[in-house]
Amino acid sequence: MRFETAPAILLDVFDLRDRDRIVAFLTAEQGQVRGVASGARSKHSRFAGQLQPLAKVGMTWIRKEGRDLVRISDVELVRPATRLQSTLEGILLGGCLADHMLHFAQENEAGSPLFRLLDSTLESLEAGVDPALAARYYETWMLRLAGIFPPPRECPLCGSAFEEGEGAALGSASEALICRRCAAGEPATPVSAEALAFLRQTARTALPALATEPPAPAVLAEVEQLAGRIRRTFLGHELKSYEVMHRTLAATF
Repeated sequence: MRFETAPAILLDVFDLRDRDRIVAFLTAEQGQVRGVASGARSKHSRFAGQLQPLAKVGMTWIRKEGRDLVRISDVELVRPATRLQSTLEGILLGGCLADHMLHFAQENEAGSPLFRLLDSTLESLEAGVDPALAARYYETWMLRLAGIFPPPRECPLCGSAFEEGEGAALGSASEALICRRCAAGEPATPVSAEALAFLRQTARTALPALATEPPAPAVLAEVEQLAGRIRRTFLGHELKSYEVMHRTLAATF
């Protein structure tokens, strides 16, 4: 048995029995961790007000050899996701951000880049960055870190670099970005020059800096479609949270 302490971001919280809760959280050193917060549903629980979705916390837990779930002993709120949780759109987006991590972050394996991605995205959202921009930045980086997002630099078929102002295409079979010449004659999905430029920007520019000159909404919509197709091909299905978000917003607005 050993005590462990680390900064963490809460991904999911759900009830267990009458008094307890299961908490999934993300850390830099151990990736995704799941634990039991005993008595968290009690009226005078020491966890009261601390287990907020997507909050950044100081987490202390006890790990016992051979147990899948750790036992959470202390949670100290560092940064609540107040702005994100204040609107329906924000709550739904937050569910998508967390769902990506639950699918892509490995349990009990180091995940520093993933932790930094989620942490910086949430910090930017709390600072007022456009949610659509933050979501596209997050999605493309998530897929990039998972090793499944095609590099927006050169065609893997002919080796030619994508020129500035030149678009590309997403191959129908390979899920790779290829040049328009190699895409001729096959049912590939066109990728505009503006979308390709945005993908290059996300690779070298932090989200707050990107927000100073954001791309047009049409470009963000195109990148959303592109990322969604790659994600669905890799997972074999769409994230339930993504489907719920679009269905709910379509019915509300």
